Amino acid sequence: MKKIIASMLALLGLGAQAAPEVPANQSVIDGMRTMALNLKAEEIGLTPENFPNEVFGVLMETGFENGSFTLLVMADGTTSLYFSNGGGIIGAGTHENVKKASSMLLSGANHFHPQTQSTSSFPYPSNGEVKFYFIGRSGVTSYSAKEVDMGENRDPLSKLFHVSHMVISELRQIEESRHNK
Repeated sequence: MKKIIASMLALLGLGAQAAPEVPANQSVIDGMRTMALNLKAEEIGLTPENFPNEVFGVLMETGFENGSFTLLVMADGTTSLYFSNGGGIIGAGTHENVKKASSMLLSGANHFHPQTQSTSSFPYPSNGEVKFYFIGRSGVTSYSAKEVDMGENRDPLSKLFHVSHMVISELRQIEESRHNK
């Protein structure tokens, strides 16, 4: 995942690493999302010995009328939040509270993985929809539901939705503390 962060910095003109090929019509966020969804466990140093679980990454997205947000959690400690308007929070995965919440999310993803469907297309969620993409050793699986159903515990993956929002809350607290310094 560190390669992905370095690539994103390169896309922004902030890193020394050459930027990966991203079609001109895609934003930086689209490029990061595509890289994450196509990632292999070995590319971030995960082996069956040091990470025996199937799911090593979770991408949870919620759609709004004018865009969406994307939460990305990876087993290498990467935790990021991206907004379709181009903003985001990166680099907070090393903070203890973020680590704990992210670990809970990955654990939950492995628990709920049997309820997902294999996919090779990754559309953004529509307004009021939540999409989970589970990035696993065997490929990517997905699950989608109405945000209101997940939020009001009327969906089988509601617990995972709430844990995702715990991660987001921890990210926001880190970001607020950075701005208050």
